[in-house]
Amino acid sequence: MDCWQGDYGESQLMSFPFRADIEALRGVAVLAVVIFHLFPNILPGGYAGVDIFFVISGYVVTYALLARQQKDQQKGMGFATFLQRRFQRIMPPLLVALILIAAVSYTIYEKRLFYSFSGFSITSLLGISNLKLLAQQTNYFSPDQYLNPYLHTWSLGIEEQFYFIYPLFFLPFVRGERRWRFWLAAVALLLASLLIAWHWSELNAQRAYLSPFSRFWELATGVLLALAGVLPRLQQRLEKLKNFAPLAQWHAVAGLLISFCLLSDKAPYPLPGVLLPVFASGVLLSFGVVAPLTALVQCHLLRFLGRISYSLYLYHWPCIVFSRYLFGSQSGYWLPAALVSTLIFTWLSYRFVEQGPWRKASLVQLTVAGGLGLVSLIGFESQAERLRGPLGLATFSELAWNANDPQPINQLLGSTAKNNNDAAAISLTPAQIKQLTPGLSLQLSLVQASKVSVLDPQQVLRGGEQRFFVLGDSHAGSLVAAVRSMVAAKPGLVGLLITPPGMGGCSLISYSFDLPRCSIYEAQALDLVQRFAKPGDRLLLPSLRMPRLSPRLSFAPYINPKTPLMGPSFEPGLQKLQRQGVRIGLLAPWPVYNVLGKQCLGWQEKLKLECHQSRQDFEKDRNPALQRLLQLQERLPGLEIIDPINLFCDQQKCSSSLGGRPVYSDHDHLSAYGSAALGEWLQLQP
Repeated sequence: MDCWQGDYGESQLMSFPFRADIEALRGVAVLAVVIFHLFPNILPGGYAGVDIFFVISGYVVTYALLARQQKDQQKGMGFATFLQRRFQRIMPPLLVALILIAAVSYTIYEKRLFYSFSGFSITSLLGISNLKLLAQQTNYFSPDQYLNPYLHTWSLGIEEQFYFIYPLFFLPFVRGERRWRFWLAAVALLLASLLIAWHWSELNAQRAYLSPFSRFWELATGVLLALAGVLPRLQQRLEKLKNFAPLAQWHAVAGLLISFCLLSDKAPYPLPGVLLPVFASGVLLSFGVVAPLTALVQCHLLRFLGRISYSLYLYHWPCIVFSRYLFGSQSGYWLPAALVSTLIFTWLSYRFVEQGPWRKASLVQLTVAGGLGLVSLIGFESQAERLRGPLGLATFSELAWNANDPQPINQLLGSTAKNNNDAAAISLTPAQIKQLTPGLSLQLSLVQASKVSVLDPQQVLRGGEQRFFVLGDSHAGSLVAAVRSMVAAKPGLVGLLITPPGMGGCSLISYSFDLPRCSIYEAQALDLVQRFAKPGDRLLLPSLRMPRLSPRLSFAPYINPKTPLMGPSFEPGLQKLQRQGVRIGLLAPWPVYNVLGKQCLGWQEKLKLECHQSRQDFEKDRNPALQRLLQLQERLPGLEIIDPINLFCDQQKCSSSLGGRPVYSDHDHLSAYGSAALGEWLQLQP
C-alpha cells in the first residue's frame, strides 16, 4: 500500500514537480556568497547566502525523498539508503576538490603556511572542519583566515552533521509514520537549536557561528516546511492565498536583499541577524509550491548558477585565496585570475564529477573511495616534508624561518671563516635561564662562537670580550640572525636576546607601551643587562613599531603624543647603563608590508603592489615615530638613533626583498635572511 494512502487517501496523493524556483534561489545564495568573498565592502551581508543554503538543503532533501517515495511507492527508506544518496551528492566533488586544494597549497605556499592549514583537508573530508575552527578558537571573519583555502568547508560540516541526525528526527515522516510524537521531537529540536543560537549569539558569537547545535534549526526549518507542504489543510490554504503569493514572495526577495546589504561582521550574528534571510527563504519555498515566483523561474542565469552551485561553492574560495596570494590584492591580476580559474574548475567539477559515474555508486563503493581519499590526504600531509626537496619546493624562504640554518648567513657572508658558520644561537633551557636570572621570568637566546660550551651561560657572558644585547618583543627575537652575523664576524663577541615569554607587543619603546602588562618585563630585562654589561658593550632596542593591519596614522595611540612610549624603569635604567659605558642604540622602524615573505619572490614581486612602497610615503608615515625618538634623545644625550632605511629602501622605493630573497617572514617580522642582512649592515655603522 502506498504510504500516502495510509494518511490521506488516494485522492490526496501529491505531485512533486521539478522546482525551477528553488534552483534559482540556490543561484541567489551562491552569488551572494561569491560577491561577499570577492568584494566584502560592496555586499557586507552576502555571507547570509549560507543561511539560505541551509534552509534550501533541509527543504530539498526532504522534498526529494518525498518525491522518491511517491514515485516508487515504497513503504520506507532506511538509514543506509539515505546516507548513500547524501554521499553520492556530497562526497565525490568534495574529495576531488580537497585533493586539488592540497596540491596547489603545497606547491605555492611556503612550509609553515602550508602546515598551518593542511590539517583542514582531513577534517573537511570528515565533515568536521567547523569543529576544528571552534577548537582553534578561530573567528571566521579574522584577517588571519584569508589565506585558509579550506575555510568555506565549515558550512559543509554543519550540513553533514545534520544529516546524521536526520534519520532519527525526520526520516519517520518520509516513511509515512506520521505520529504526533515525531512532530513533537522535530519541533523540539528546532526550538532547542534556536534557543541555543540566541543564547550563544550574546555570549560567544564565534561558537554560535560555527557550532552545529546553533545552526541545526535553519536546516530543520527547511525540513519542516517541506513536510508541512504535503498536509492537505495547508495545501488548501495555500491555494486560497495563491493570488497573494507573488506579493509575499517579492517582499521576501526584498528581505534577502536587505540582509545582504545591512548585515556585516559587526552585526549581532547569527541571531537576530539571521532571522530575516531564513524567514524570507521560507516564504519563497512555501508559496513556490502553488505559485513559483516568475522572476526566479525565468532567470536563466540564476538557474544556471543554482545548478552548478555546489561545485561553484567548493572552488570559488580557494581560487580567490590562491589568486590573491599569488598576485596580491592590490594588483589588477588577481580578480580575473580568480574568476577564470573558478569558472574552469567549477565547470570541470560539475561536468565530470557531479554528473559522472559516482551518481550511481553504491554505499560500499562510496565508503571505499572516501576511505582511500582520507588515507591519501593523511599520507600526503605526513610525508609532505620529505617530498619538498626532491620536487624542488624547498625554497630559500623556508630556510629563512630558522636563524640557525647556515644558508641565510652564507648567502651574505663571503669569507671562508664566516661561511664555516662560526656562530650559533641557542635558546636557553628553563634551568639555564633560572641559573642566569634567578627570580626573573624571561626568554633568553645566547649567541656565541659555536666552539664555546653553553653549559654555564654566566661564564660565557662574563668571559666574552664584548657583549651585544637586544631587548624587545618578537621583533627583537627576529634579530637572532643579525646577532649571529655580528658574532661570526667578530671573535670574542657574545650576543644575548632578551624577550618576554608569551608577551608579544612588549618592546621597550613602542608607539603604545602597555604599562600594566609590560612594566615588569622592562624592569627585569634592564636589570639583567646591568648585571652583565661592561664598558664598550652595546644594547640595541628595536623601537616604535609601525602599526600593522590598521590604517596608517589613523591608529590613535600611534599619533597621540601623550601616549606613553615606555615604562617607569626605562629612562633610569638607560642612564645607569650609560654610566657603565654601554653604547645604546634605538633601531628606527623598518617598512611594514601586509604580505608574507614568499609572496614577493620572483615573478610575483613584479605583480604585487604590496611588495613595494614609495620611500617618500614610508618616511611620511613613520615621521611621528622619529620625532618622538628625537625627543627622547634630547633627554638622554649619547643615545644613538640607528636608521636602517637605506638597507630596506633605495632612493625611490622600499622593497620586501633583497636580490630576490625575502627580507620578511610575515607582515613585519624580518626573515632570517633579512635579519642577517641587517646584521651585516650594522657592522658597517660607526
